[in-house]
Amino acid sequence: MILLLYWLALIFGILLAAYTARSLYVTKKKINPLPSSVRNSTNLWAWIKSRVALWKFYFIAGDPKNLLKNVLINAVIFLVCFYVNDFYIQLARHFFVPAYALLLIIIVWKLGKRRNRIIFETSFPEVIQILNAATSSGAGLLQAIERCGKDIQGQLGDEFKRIYRRLALGEDSDTIFDDSYSRYPYKEFYFFSTIIKINLDKGGQMKEVISRLGRVIADSKKMEQKKRAMTSEARMSAMIVAAFPFAFFIFMKFTMPENFDFVINDPNGRIILYYVLGSETFGMGIIWWLMRKVS
Repeated sequence: MILLLYWLALIFGILLAAYTARSLYVTKKKINPLPSSVRNSTNLWAWIKSRVALWKFYFIAGDPKNLLKNVLINAVIFLVCFYVNDFYIQLARHFFVPAYALLLIIIVWKLGKRRNRIIFETSFPEVIQILNAATSSGAGLLQAIERCGKDIQGQLGDEFKRIYRRLALGEDSDTIFDDSYSRYPYKEFYFFSTIIKINLDKGGQMKEVISRLGRVIADSKKMEQKKRAMTSEARMSAMIVAAFPFAFFIFMKFTMPENFDFVINDPNGRIILYYVLGSETFGMGIIWWLMRKVS
């Protein structure tokens, strides 16, 4: 009876989360629709290819030279995890390898996305300043983009170097900036690329529009910092609560070795272990999702 109630509660929670996610997605589509190039992309294969390309971009941190190093690092981590699983967790290998691969994909995606966002937020205001200075001094838009590539260090600077080279070769500006937007899918960069494309095609008051965009970005950053400050206590509480089972697990290893051995080695005990790990992951996923939706 208890098991039945557990499954009913779990199914109800999953259905409620799916319904909430769908409602939120529909609302976001109405409030903040995606760019036309994304809206019109109904080809599932093309979408998968774009996600794979973005994941690879995150994996190599925007630099192809990092590919071999990151592959070797992940190979070492896999061997360590494989050893720990064989001697402690003892999850079946045909479950462990797919689980590790899925976890690797998720971690690279999340950490790469976060790193990419930090790099963009750090360097993009400098792009606005350089463009303002260049247009104020009478330089052309192409020259201003070239200066961005030369003066900005790191990943975003390399992106502007690619943009300048492709524009200088006469490629279509829509294709160039759509490719860049696929690597930096942020609303600030979308507005920026739209301004640049319109200016390249028809001209206009570049300095005034870029200055206004810079003010909007600064206000948005202040709002994001305020949001993080408001949710910091809840995030810290969630991390502390999530650490309790793992801390108790380590405590049990030294104070109750017979119970620890039961959980690790006995088939019935491993059910408890898998339940704890699964419920922890599911619960933290819900908390993370709710924190991300705070506005």
